[in-house]
Amino acid sequence: MTDRFAELLQELSAVLQIPLHPDHSHACSILMPPHPLILLQLGESQEYLFLFSKITALSPGKFRENVLCEALKANAKEEPRPGILGYVAASNTLAIHQKFPAALLNGELLASLIGSLLETATLWKTAIEQGKTGPT
Repeated sequence: MTDRFAELLQELSAVLQIPLHPDHSHACSILMPPHPLILLQLGESQEYLFLFSKITALSPGKFRENVLCEALKANAKEEPRPGILGYVAASNTLAIHQKFPAALLNGELLASLIGSLLETATLWKTAIEQGKTGPT
C-alpha cells in the first residue's frame, strides 16, 4: 500500500518548490510568511486530508464573544467555503480547518486549497487586529 500522504507532500513540494516531509506524528507543518503556520495531516483511514491553522489569540471578554458570533455566521454560509472557523480554548485562539477527500487531491489543487484557507485566515487576523469582529 502506498503512502498517500507522502505522495501528496511530494506533489505539493514540487508546486511550492520547498521540501516537505511527514514528521514523527505523520503530519506536516508549513510556514509561508506572512501567513500563519498551516498543519496538514491525513486521517487514520487515509480518506481525508485535514488542514488546520491557528489565526490569532482572542482575549476573554465581549470582543471575543462578538468575534465568535461572526465566526459562527461565517460557518453558516453556503459551500464552498475555504474553511470552518473554530475556537481552541486551551490557547484562547481562533482557528480555521477543513477536510478534503484525499483521493481527489493532487499537488496543484492542494496548493490552491491551502492558499484559499490561508487567505481567509489572513483576512480574519487582519480584521481582528484592526478591532473588527470579522472581515467585511
